[in-house]
Amino acid sequence: MFAQKLILSKKEEAEIRKFMQETKSKGEYRRAEAVLYKAEGLSYRAIAKKMNAAYLSVYRWIQRYKEGGVNALRTKTYPGKKPRITPEQKKVIAQTALQSPQTFGYLKNEWSVRLLAKHLTQEMGIKISKSHVWEILQELGIVYKRAKAVVESPDPHYPEKARRVEGYKKIAPALLKKGLR
Repeated sequence: MFAQKLILSKKEEAEIRKFMQETKSKGEYRRAEAVLYKAEGLSYRAIAKKMNAAYLSVYRWIQRYKEGGVNALRTKTYPGKKPRITPEQKKVIAQTALQSPQTFGYLKNEWSVRLLAKHLTQEMGIKISKSHVWEILQELGIVYKRAKAVVESPDPHYPEKARRVEGYKKIAPALLKKGLR
């Protein structure tokens, strides 16, 4: 028994090739490629082996194409859970994040994600976690970095003393093990 060939017109083949060039989805590209292999006369099993895919998947892709054309090869989108944070609330979050926390009575110069989440939840009625605040800020292009403490001293011998202390910190675990500390 030989593999039944899928017969495509020149227009259909051109449409599939154009679809393959334009898609950014690997899955869509693979499905279209499977259809072209079937048009070349390969069996479902041969296509599955060549593409390292399941036989049943290849069969379904080609059946979908037969029933619905190129659009049937597109990845289906499924509606997800309704977002808890509305676009209006995102706007409020952005406006708040771009203002100083001192405007709202805090003794801080910069927002931390934790403080912003706490403020939004307690003061503005937007129930949100700190990780969700961080995601929204990233999405909006607002970047926060934790401030790094810098120690300065008027002592002219400070750099040498700091190097010595760093040396002690490095050997302290060994001294603890020996009981010398």
